[in-house]
Amino acid sequence: MKKSLVALAALAATAAFAQSTVTITGIMDANYQTTKQPGDQSYSYVGQNGARTTAIKFTGTEDLGGGTQAIFMYAFDPVMFANNGNKYSAIHAPTAGTAVAANGFAQGIGIPANAQTGFVGADEAYVGLNDATMGRIRLGTVNSNLFETYAVASQMGTGIGTGYNAGGVVPNFTRYESAFRYDTPVYNGFSGGFLRGTGNDSQFGTAASGVTTVVLRRPTVTDWSAQYANGPLTVKYAMNKSVATSNESSNPGVTTTYKLLTGKYDAGVAIVSYGTGTYTNDAAASTLDAKINIASVVVPFMGTYRALVQSSYFKYSNGATTSYNLGEKNKTTGWGVEKDLSKRTFVYLRGERTDLSATALNSFVVQGVAQSGVPWGAVNSTRTVTAAGISHQF
Repeated sequence: MKKSLVALAALAATAAFAQSTVTITGIMDANYQTTKQPGDQSYSYVGQNGARTTAIKFTGTEDLGGGTQAIFMYAFDPVMFANNGNKYSAIHAPTAGTAVAANGFAQGIGIPANAQTGFVGADEAYVGLNDATMGRIRLGTVNSNLFETYAVASQMGTGIGTGYNAGGVVPNFTRYESAFRYDTPVYNGFSGGFLRGTGNDSQFGTAASGVTTVVLRRPTVTDWSAQYANGPLTVKYAMNKSVATSNESSNPGVTTTYKLLTGKYDAGVAIVSYGTGTYTNDAAASTLDAKINIASVVVPFMGTYRALVQSSYFKYSNGATTSYNLGEKNKTTGWGVEKDLSKRTFVYLRGERTDLSATALNSFVVQGVAQSGVPWGAVNSTRTVTAAGISHQF
């Protein structure tokens, strides 16, 4: 009898645990990369995130009954190599009081670090509910609708060849912490999403305290999207409006607005995608408008190969700023070839050429010399990157 009760208890416990699952997945991506920066400063190193972002993800679901699930994700993007934790930028804005260095890795602030609070690793971290008829709610650090709209057009992701978060071509609007997001169910191919960021930055310093090189992903943000996806066609529109907090800007209250329309069509022999949109910033002393354009083509061939081509640009206009050359474009043209070794692993070659003509040269360091009042015509304004790597998903 005791054995029977123990067996029944064990069976009941097994059934209960079967309703909950936790999965560990991720991507490890590394490459050997050669970069030539404006001013003809060059270097090579082993880096990461050439084709996909290195990340480790813990996801979980629990069946609550009636088509409802509790869900969570904790993900972090580990730095695999100690070359430079801020994305290996060799063209830097000088910091006051910082000695100008002769190499590409010690010239001022570089690309600002993205800081988050708590045990968080620069990726999604949320808990929420998912219901078959009511939709999905998530609380925490969540990807933005704008980023997912961008992803429809960018078939090269955010890696080499895209210009994403790479010195003035496509800014980083991937995700926001301290956020709430709701996604509707899909109705006949139509769906939508809404995200609201709280803007709570009270305990993490201010620009006045000198914390100006850390960009916290916690502005007061309203971000929404509408999508139609049916068969080979996907069309998505997003608008993202954020108000800078005192912690991330010396001009708190500045409103930045993105509007982006993207589309993708899978014709079998090729995937073609395109995106167009606008950017506006209403800072009193440095208002700025820009046009966004993204075009991408992926062509599979010989069974296990893919050829990729992409072009992305921001064209700056209608502004009152000394940071950009109005009427000019910051443009990245990228290419790539990938070969599948299995369903989860591929090797790749990627390259990009970025023209920073729209970014004013003032305040940059080139070849160890801080530039001031020097036109781009006197110094090469292009950056080239080539990389060979391997990307593994587990």
